[in-house]
Amino acid sequence: MAYSEDWQLTVDGVPFVGEYAGIDANMPRAVHDIPDDGEWVSRVLGPASFTLVIANPSDRLYALVDGGHAVRDVKLTANGHSISHPTHFYKGWIGADGVRKMFGSLAVDREHEAKWVEELPATVSTAQIEGN
Repeated sequence: MAYSEDWQLTVDGVPFVGEYAGIDANMPRAVHDIPDDGEWVSRVLGPASFTLVIANPSDRLYALVDGGHAVRDVKLTANGHSISHPTHFYKGWIGADGVRKMFGSLAVDREHEAKWVEELPATVSTAQIEGN
């Protein structure tokens, strides 16, 4: 995606139309190097993320910046298409150009992300579960 002034922004079901100068939305992907000890570097794409930088947000919109604590349901709509994602608003700042900006990205889903868990000892065998 790219910068647009024409997108309609909704956060948690509340429209923020006209409360910003523009939005730069992207769907970056993680890139993973394959350690195959080869002469060439091999890479594969990981899952897509979602980021947005909102230029000149209103005070009401800027108030949503909370260091990424709250999960917000963000929806962008334009030309009959939309994209919505749970989003954290991490940071707000004044850019070198003097324009106030805020950054949000796809909310972390701790329940479904890759993580190490403790293996528990088996107490019931598969045969017992299947009734054999």
